[in-house]
Amino acid sequence: MHVNDIGIGGFCKKIEIIVGFLHEHKLSHEQEFNAVLKGGTAITSYPLRFLYIAEQAESANFQVAISVPKKHFHNAVDRNLLKRRIREGVRHSFQRNDFENLSIQILIVYCSKSKTEQAVLEQKIESCFQKILEHAKLH
Repeated sequence: MHVNDIGIGGFCKKIEIIVGFLHEHKLSHEQEFNAVLKGGTAITSYPLRFLYIAEQAESANFQVAISVPKKHFHNAVDRNLLKRRIREGVRHSFQRNDFENLSIQILIVYCSKSKTEQAVLEQKIESCFQKILEHAKLH
């Protein structure tokens, strides 16, 4: 994260801006990944399927893994394009939503056999994040 000091009318306010998708936001440990696969709650908003575990925590912790199957997209270029689009949508949605006091681990699986535009993916990601927040606040 990158912190900027913005001065407004003599007051200084710190604002956190996610410049990129940082390593700390990647769900990379095998045990955590398997825990999400086995015990995660599923939400589908075609063409995306979210598997997630959300728990109350003292500080916000947000980790994401993205999967685009080789079965549907044989070229790595196409898989990487879709992963970049999803990652960017997650970054934008993360900035717009309040994940304070939540520890969330998410696995996003792309289910379609064709490419989807960025705007559509961002809309689907945003709707799934809203559902995850509602579910996490109820439990």
